[in-house]
Amino acid sequence: MNKKALGKGIKEQRKKLGLTQAELAQGICSQALLSHIEAGDYMPAADIFIGIYQKLGISELQANLKNYFPMSQIEKLSQKSEELCRQHQYAELRDFLLLDSTIDAISEEGLHAYYYYLGVSQAQLGQLNEAQENLRLALVDQKKLTIISRLSWMSLGVISAVNHQEKQVGEYIEAAFQDLEKTSYDENLNVLYYLRAVIYKKLEKNKLALMTLEKGIQFISEHNSHYMLANFYYLAALLVENDKSRAYFSKSQLFTELYKEKVFDKI
Repeated sequence: MNKKALGKGIKEQRKKLGLTQAELAQGICSQALLSHIEAGDYMPAADIFIGIYQKLGISELQANLKNYFPMSQIEKLSQKSEELCRQHQYAELRDFLLLDSTIDAISEEGLHAYYYYLGVSQAQLGQLNEAQENLRLALVDQKKLTIISRLSWMSLGVISAVNHQEKQVGEYIEAAFQDLEKTSYDENLNVLYYLRAVIYKKLEKNKLALMTLEKGIQFISEHNSHYMLANFYYLAALLVENDKSRAYFSKSQLFTELYKEKVFDKI
């Protein structure tokens, strides 16, 4: 468990929002404890972890990509899309992508990325039918599995889980993970495990969600990556609130520190 990486991520997001340690800690834990968490000296229990992440404005479905895909030879256009994605400004991203000037600037090589970003922004805004249509367009003429196609399959899986279409969910997961072990590693692949866990959570299959999170954390560690690690533990913390999940947590060596009923420094 890389507490240093978790603490660094929390500190970076706090500073990005312009919060002091005292402001972030208020109502959650003491400032001293938050300081230890940010320094990587302490792994917060589930209730503190959830409180911190929710105060930082991070939700379980807000997973940024590590590296973004260019849509156009016009660098400013791709940079604008990336900026809006990272800031989770999905309405602005959708509107920007639908501008005639944006559409006219999309390169042939950037079409798959364009439809992927448009589909994700619509899914985040609850426009599920439109999102499905564009995510499927992101898969058109994909002659081999790419990171974009894998992410598109998993995004379709999340939408199907929201609609409780379990058969389709299984097909999308299988497509996204096909021959993953033979694929050159890219940190964006970490997102696949995260979205898979989100899918199982939405289907109320919490044990499968936790098993997926463990596999994902192992996958991340095997590739000496820290990307998405905090999101994995945040989702695990949300799952620990469910009584049906606690038996799994208590038997999991990986989640031992996260599985705590109370924290001595809670205020």
